[in-house]
Amino acid sequence: MMTKFFFSVGTALKLAPLIAVSGMALADEAESYYLDNIESSVQAKCINCHRSGGQAGGTPLRFTSSALGNHDVFDSYVNTPSLGARVNTVLTKIRGGAGHGGGVQVPEASSEYQRFSTYMELLSAPSVPGAPTDVSATAGDGSAEVSFTAPADDGGAAITAYIATSSPGALSGSCSVSPCSVRGLANGTTYTFTVRAENDWGQGPESVPSNAVTAEAPAIFRMALEEPIDGETHTGVGNLRGWAVASSGITKVEIFVDGAYVYDAPYGGTRPDLGGAFPDVDGAASSGYSLAYNYNELAAGEHIITAVAHSGLGSTKKQSSTFTVVKFRSDDFIADPDAVDLNTASCSLTDDELSVSNALVDGLIYDLTLKWRTAEQGFEIIEVR
Repeated sequence: MMTKFFFSVGTALKLAPLIAVSGMALADEAESYYLDNIESSVQAKCINCHRSGGQAGGTPLRFTSSALGNHDVFDSYVNTPSLGARVNTVLTKIRGGAGHGGGVQVPEASSEYQRFSTYMELLSAPSVPGAPTDVSATAGDGSAEVSFTAPADDGGAAITAYIATSSPGALSGSCSVSPCSVRGLANGTTYTFTVRAENDWGQGPESVPSNAVTAEAPAIFRMALEEPIDGETHTGVGNLRGWAVASSGITKVEIFVDGAYVYDAPYGGTRPDLGGAFPDVDGAASSGYSLAYNYNELAAGEHIITAVAHSGLGSTKKQSSTFTVVKFRSDDFIADPDAVDLNTASCSLTDDELSVSNALVDGLIYDLTLKWRTAEQGFEIIEVR
């Protein structure tokens, strides 16, 4: 802890070294010193003028019969507008300088003057700050955010930093304003935190401990709708598939078509890729949902499929895909293989698209465009003319 030496203002008097203490402790010392050494002088030499209705009653330095109240009067006067701003004024006035109307009240060479000088030093001495208040903590992944209210007492010097410290572990983090971040915490361990304020004189006392919090990894809840792919065109029977993982588990995956619920998708398909991506989530390797879906059940045109995953905690996540359905003129599913005749058709290939002209399908002539679908490992009709 830092040792501070103070010298009385306007005299050659040296005070004994003072040990840096909190502003509150130093304030208590100043108050006690006033009661034991100064109040009697105030009552005997100052109060007749420096009181309401007295000759100096119009000044800020007005005393009463209350000893503690008179100490507060000195404290406010000496330390306004800043710490120790009027120390010189008080000491000069009592020794008869600066046009003091009462003349010399306390000779400069007297022990009484030395006591006033010591009191002025105690009133105006900077010190370490008081303790922050209202300390609270919020846990994160291996970390915590520690919030607090700055101490009312800054010790007479600007606070330069705050230090939050964990218990257990004594891990710390510093900040210039609330909150302070403390990192390196062990997930699963419960911690409390205290905060100290620091100024140029050192660190003040610890605050009262915060609430207890447990560091933990954030809960995971992710899902995806992989087919139908947004913006693509579909016809006939295809896949409807995706995946969902949650730290609390997945209870169901609902499927909505154009905003209307249709059914729950079978869940639990093997997905080793998700097991690798989310090794800390139980069941991630069996997190797929999939089913065969007959797009011909929908009218030709644009549609929206939405998958909604439900976690074990009751939360939901959803993802939608907007796609286009193309169909032959018949709304019926063409099940007869003999209904398709390509003997008179011609084909051409451009990139991954196959064009078929003059195809006879169920007694009608069509021009078709087919596109390679990697997920389906085959061509799918994307245009019917």
